[in-house]
Amino acid sequence: MNTVDKNKAILKQLTLFFGIFLLFTDVFFLIIGVVYDFPLIRYVIYVKLVINTTNLFIILKEHYLVATSIIYTVILGFMITGVVSLGIKPAFQLYGLGMIACVSYNGYLHKRVLKKELSLPIVITIHVLCYAGVYLYARFNEPLYNVPQSALDILISFNSLATFSMVILYIGFFHHVALDSEEKLENMALIDNLTGLYNRHYLLRTLDQMKIVTPKKHWIALLDIDNFKMINDTYGHLCGDYILRRVSDISKQECKDCIVCRWGGEEFIILPTSDKTDQSILDNLRRRISDEIFVFENNNIHITVTIGSAFHDGNMTHDIWISEADKKLYYGKENGKDQVVV
Repeated sequence: MNTVDKNKAILKQLTLFFGIFLLFTDVFFLIIGVVYDFPLIRYVIYVKLVINTTNLFIILKEHYLVATSIIYTVILGFMITGVVSLGIKPAFQLYGLGMIACVSYNGYLHKRVLKKELSLPIVITIHVLCYAGVYLYARFNEPLYNVPQSALDILISFNSLATFSMVILYIGFFHHVALDSEEKLENMALIDNLTGLYNRHYLLRTLDQMKIVTPKKHWIALLDIDNFKMINDTYGHLCGDYILRRVSDISKQECKDCIVCRWGGEEFIILPTSDKTDQSILDNLRRRISDEIFVFENNNIHITVTIGSAFHDGNMTHDIWISEADKKLYYGKENGKDQVVV
């Protein structure tokens, strides 16, 4: 599943969760309204039940922006109703603050998935104004109903739990997405987009971390596709890309105990992960590529590669080590190609 599909699935799950969550709270507050005789709460809940049930169908139809707008409006409306009816002690005003985290993350998902942006400054401003408004209203006006202590305890507990659960849920999702995005960015920095191999940056980082314990046993190889420019000129760059991908796949198959990376252009570097890996795999790789028939747009293409390999002497810098392999590669290119020079 690609990133867009994953974000779309998260957006659907979150929106659907909120729709179901609101229905659950409707049932809870309806029971409270009936048991403690809060008529306004009951009437508002009847309306909310109709709206929230309808909203579930809107969510299933994937009209997420409309559904999200309805959810925010319903929550703010009920927050105002709760404070006007029962005052600020039952903590209905917490929904206004708790929704800010939800608005921010949903706005991010809408932008990424739907390419439609919720105006976060406007939405957050509305939330803050509603919060301040209900607080000021409650400060200077008595609630419509007297709330028994038992009802107050239940409402404080439920509203606090519901609000903090929403915030924790969204923080958890945001944390997951942040880590996922960070991992993807790191992979983009280390993986060659065309071939899927590691890139030059990854190899240099690996060499920096590598400890040469047994000199004369650690080798590095530089592979170059022979006459690659002619392939591009004859069959086009799409064919060249195809050849690069196929050579990459074959190299990974033949050099299983090695790091294979794209060094640049049609050049690849092969670095064993163990000093016990024999250089004979290089000739196996060369023969495998030489025997392969590459089929592109009904064209049978035959290619060869030249490989230069050099051992580490224990004192070499990375640049010198790679340069030694490059010299061997150059020698092979100048003397017939399609060979391994060690």
